[in-house]
Amino acid sequence: MRKLVVRGLAVVCAVSLLSGCVSYGEYSKLKGELELSQQANRQLIDQYNRLLVKTNRQAADGTISEAEHKAALAQLEDLRAQLQKQQGASFSSEDVPEGAKIEEGGISLGSNLLFNSGMASLKKATHFPALDSIAGSLKGKYAGYNIIIEGHTDNEPLNKTKKLYEYNLKLGFERATNVFKYLNLKHGIPEGRVTIFSFGMAKPLDLATQNTKAGRRDNRRVVFRLGQQVQ
Repeated sequence: MRKLVVRGLAVVCAVSLLSGCVSYGEYSKLKGELELSQQANRQLIDQYNRLLVKTNRQAADGTISEAEHKAALAQLEDLRAQLQKQQGASFSSEDVPEGAKIEEGGISLGSNLLFNSGMASLKKATHFPALDSIAGSLKGKYAGYNIIIEGHTDNEPLNKTKKLYEYNLKLGFERATNVFKYLNLKHGIPEGRVTIFSFGMAKPLDLATQNTKAGRRDNRRVVFRLGQQVQ
């Protein structure tokens, strides 16, 4: 443990050569503030996911009143707004690989590029050009930013794979997780930079088309966003 502390202080000293090495007390305070911030963000995501699962289950079972459902949706929207404040820079059009598109500053990949219908595991392929291209940007141009990977599904209930995933929310989370695993194992993107988040079916691109075949296809996607700068 002593060696780890010394190495940590050495890094701080190297960064602070021009202004002098910070004290261990200052270093510990900054480290503590960062850890509290990251913990608060994780708790916010967990709170959102739990509320979304509960609301979707009650709506499906018919055990929630119209007023309660409206209040829950308003709370979800408030949590979503808080999470969006965690976002950092936006990707530019030159960062978008073939088959992907820009979505509110993020890069969106249709699930048909990565997954078989209703499944969370990546298709059997040696590589995925779109993911490889995004990984290059995350390791190069945007190496100083944390990464948010979102999983999105359509609004159809799971049938063939219900025993595996139970809810669309879980399917979206598992898909985002497997995308991260690919980036980690093939490109070395560290776990510490990544937040995995599932919207399930709660964030369709267009409410007017979410019940159509084309709308459902568009809503099945994985979205990459840039988080706050790495501290």
